Amino acid sequence: MSRKIGVRYINSSENNQRRILLVLGIMGAVLLFLIGRIAYWQIAKGTEYQNAIQDQGYNSTVGSKIPFQRGTITDRNGVALAYSSKTYNVILDPKVIKSSATYMKYTKEALAKAFGTTDEEFDTAMEQKNSNYYILYRKQPYEKIAEFKNLQTDVSTEDHKFIKGVWFETEYERTYPYGTAASHVIGFTNAGNVGCWGIEQEYNRYLNGTDGRVSGYYDVDLNLITNTWEAVPGDTVVSTIDLYTQQAVEKHVNAFLDQYTCNNIGVLVMDATNGEIVAMVSNRSYDLNNPRDIILLDGKSADDVEMTDEERLNALNKMWRNFCVCDTYEPGSTFKCFTVAAALEEKIVSKDSHYKCDGITEVGGAKIRCNATHVEVSLKESISKSCNSALIAIAEKEGAKLFYQYQTHFGFGEKTGIDLPGEAQGVMMKHTNYSDLELATQSFGQGFNVTMVQIAAAYASLVNGGYYYQPHIVRQIMNADGATVYESDNLLVRKTVSADTSAFMQEATLLTVESGTARPAQTEGYKVGGKTGTAKKGIRDLNQFVVSFIGSVPYNNPKYIIYVVIDQIDDEKLYNSSRPETQLTSEILAEILPNLGVYPDGEIHYGVEYTGIPDADEINTADLQDLPENTGDSDGDKKSDVTDGD
Repeated sequence: MSRKIGVRYINSSENNQRRILLVLGIMGAVLLFLIGRIAYWQIAKGTEYQNAIQDQGYNSTVGSKIPFQRGTITDRNGVALAYSSKTYNVILDPKVIKSSATYMKYTKEALAKAFGTTDEEFDTAMEQKNSNYYILYRKQPYEKIAEFKNLQTDVSTEDHKFIKGVWFETEYERTYPYGTAASHVIGFTNAGNVGCWGIEQEYNRYLNGTDGRVSGYYDVDLNLITNTWEAVPGDTVVSTIDLYTQQAVEKHVNAFLDQYTCNNIGVLVMDATNGEIVAMVSNRSYDLNNPRDIILLDGKSADDVEMTDEERLNALNKMWRNFCVCDTYEPGSTFKCFTVAAALEEKIVSKDSHYKCDGITEVGGAKIRCNATHVEVSLKESISKSCNSALIAIAEKEGAKLFYQYQTHFGFGEKTGIDLPGEAQGVMMKHTNYSDLELATQSFGQGFNVTMVQIAAAYASLVNGGYYYQPHIVRQIMNADGATVYESDNLLVRKTVSADTSAFMQEATLLTVESGTARPAQTEGYKVGGKTGTAKKGIRDLNQFVVSFIGSVPYNNPKYIIYVVIDQIDDEKLYNSSRPETQLTSEILAEILPNLGVYPDGEIHYGVEYTGIPDADEINTADLQDLPENTGDSDGDKKSDVTDGD
């Protein structure tokens, strides 16, 4: 009996052992499976899950964005015109610092040594209840940050172990190293890297990069453990501007404004062979590092003048506005070149055509005066002497429809597409609305509005062989790796005139500078071609004028176009004279051409020197007109010497 019981005991024990081993085996397999899965998750999926947790904000006690570095703007030679320099924000975690009196003591001492933190500043930060994020300082230089980090890592003392709860955010500050240079071309930025005016606005999407991110947590020793996703910097924009040329033009414009008062002034220098803008000046430049410091056209600060808020806003907008692109005006006699070119293209006139000029031409019941009684002029002289009578006769042969077709063919009445914000398209009248009088006055550039870039691009095509290039301000854009992401293709828009017509215009504009209305534009050592323009503006009886000169050099193989426009010069002797703009042109060309690689030929010496008040025959008269009262443009009973002169 006992033996059987013993057998049963032995059998029961073996079974239990088997069961235990089985359970242990299963548990071991499950454990191995779990370890394997955990290892898999850690190795294969760890980063993904960690990112997901941090995106949800779980277990993360600190986190902030890493701002991108806005791209640099350079001139054509790689000189930085605008860049973003790195600064740092000092961030405190009051909750961590206040967790220990020792942390409070040594962290406070380190902040005082590195940043000069006062007791009051530190106490104010510590008053933040349950705060993990407090900005103690903004825009600190790297030198101060490095000094603080040295204190945190100084193993020569035990103090460094107790400096806790301080970290740093990167920030960028936009800097314009040349201050006022090319201000209307470059523009500036507002908070949030938003470009305002100029390249900063037009190419904002390229200049801005993508923010990065840092997030992390404190371990048991309150050491900050972080994960970082780096920011992507913005692209570098290479402009067509030549800094030396730009600064030289600005210098001469400022000197002019120191001597004279005017409503607006613009100067544009453009490469005639591809449409690149080499320099563009609009009134006085303003300080890009302080764009809300209003500088008036006469050079005075708005701080010296009492202004209402509305007046201040208007003054800012006028100061920022690019006259060369955004404003329109009547071109005056510079447009005569286009009227003549159209007639040559259509064979309405020949190079040998001649025209009579009695000093007055009657059209539609109005008397339109010329600047002189020329008696007879050749086609070239119709430009060089700026004869209204000849241009009226030419436009009459063209007719309203053809005249209008060539206006649009040369790009007037539409935007050029220049890569700057705020471009105006001008003001044009449909040819179906022309009267005989309106066709006559438009022949010499009155009755419609243009922009400076429109005239410059169209005139370049007249003298460069007939090639109309889209004016542009940016050559190339490169990313942070140096790869080109955009490159200007110097867009050839259309062929405007034949090479034969272009050669004629070269000769006619040279004659204008050598012996015609633009003599002060002569520049020693160079042969300059060009045309002056004078147009009345606003109420005709107020004698308010826009005077201008557009030129090319060398005249027979133009490399550069220069265009100077002065709106309403306040001088009783010069208000409608060709002197100011032509003399300013000569001064600018003499300085900038050698830098641009166009050198004097050594054989030409004009020896021209203009000083003092111009002689009577130098006063512009060519585009003024006597119109009947019912046209809205009446000049009343003018004396014969009050006429248009260029």
